[in-house]
Amino acid sequence: MSELPERETYLGDGLYASFDGWHIRLRAPREGGDHWIGLEPEVWRELHDWVDRHPKLKRHLDCS
Repeated sequence: MSELPERETYLGDGLYASFDGWHIRLRAPREGGDHWIGLEPEVWRELHDWVDRHPKLKRHLDCS
């Protein structure tokens, strides 16, 4: 198992990810300031469950 991320990582499409010890933080720089969301562990699980409930979407995303 790899270590927890120590710094922000560019994901693509103008989106950066980091971890603050609790949230997976997603940041999108914009004119006038950054937009960001913090995914709590239960929200992260819900997102994965949501993808799992939609097989066509899961195949499209090529999730395992």
